[in-house]
Amino acid sequence: MTDLTAVQDTKQRITTWLDELPPQSLTVVEQFVEFLRQKARQQPTPVIVAEREAPPYVYPTVAAPTSSLEVWNKLLDVGYEGDALADTEALYDEL
Repeated sequence: MTDLTAVQDTKQRITTWLDELPPQSLTVVEQFVEFLRQKARQQPTPVIVAEREAPPYVYPTVAAPTSSLEVWNKLLDVGYEGDALADTEALYDEL
């Protein structure tokens, strides 16, 4: 499908959708189209050269030695383990 054909098909779909809208909605559509026209005048439309497959997200990580876990373990007091659900319910019981 050529670009011209794709544009014509898109315009035809939009026209069909407009015909299906109630008359009250046309004011909103008109405002939106005017907004798009103003934006197009303010900044040039980017040209998409070709779509390419996006690489999967890769999150940067910094390797840490397993011995560093000891530091995290010492951050909490001894006997900190508890029941989160019971603690949450107790908070709501006080209200």
